[in-house]
Amino acid sequence: MSRRALITLVVLAVLATAGGVAGGLLLARAPEPATAAAAPTTATTAPATTDTLEPAPSSSTTASSASTTTSGISVQARLVRRLEDGLVVGYDASQPVTAVLAWGFGGPSGNEVPFPGPSAQGSVKLTLAKTTRTISMRVIGRAADGREGVSGTLTARRLVRRVVLEVRSLQLDIPNGTAGIATGFLGTTYTPLGPGLRGPTATSEPYAFPSAALAAGTTGSPLALRFFHQVQPNPQRTRVVNLAVTYPNPGTSTILTRDVTAIGITVHLRLRLTVTRS
Repeated sequence: MSRRALITLVVLAVLATAGGVAGGLLLARAPEPATAAAAPTTATTAPATTDTLEPAPSSSTTASSASTTTSGISVQARLVRRLEDGLVVGYDASQPVTAVLAWGFGGPSGNEVPFPGPSAQGSVKLTLAKTTRTISMRVIGRAADGREGVSGTLTARRLVRRVVLEVRSLQLDIPNGTAGIATGFLGTTYTPLGPGLRGPTATSEPYAFPSAALAAGTTGSPLALRFFHQVQPNPQRTRVVNLAVTYPNPGTSTILTRDVTAIGITVHLRLRLTVTRS
């Protein structure tokens, strides 16, 4: 083979190799358009994720609205009147309620009195004829939908009349033998004279019974006079006479003069009655 022919074959071989490499490079670059097409797919999934989060603000708004609709009811208690046998208590509410008066000693609990209703306002009498102690009380109101309002606490006691009985003078006539007298009023007893005193007369120093609370509606009480008399050789005799005492109006005083005779002796009394109310 001639040298020229050999050179020609080498050149053709080099050209063939170069063409294969170029084709391989073209094949390697071909997938690039596919990658560009996938990009829009990633972008469209983002809005879908955002959509699933949209209900969250709506749920928060609903909870806030429910909280405001369950607010309490305004209830105010008031003392209408103090009576000798109890208290009249009223209330005012922001809407009609079924109300009860809760009360007790030392705190507003332990006892309940219902008000007429349902109503936005009302009053009820609490009877306390047997106690002079101060009580605590409050009004509890419940609406038809279950909401509740509670008033502040009030403290009060019923009106109490008190009486003081003063014995301004007491003289005992003793015609014979020996004698004495004891006096009792609303649970307290004094023995100002005797027994065993000789006559013809005996006189006591002034004295007074302690202030005492009166039960509701009481118009008077007895002053008990216990007489003692003995004439030897006979045994001592005793007798009790209850002297009726009528009370004056609250804030006033009255003077009573009484003469009482029993078992042979006589007592002369001058009394002063004073009634207060608070």
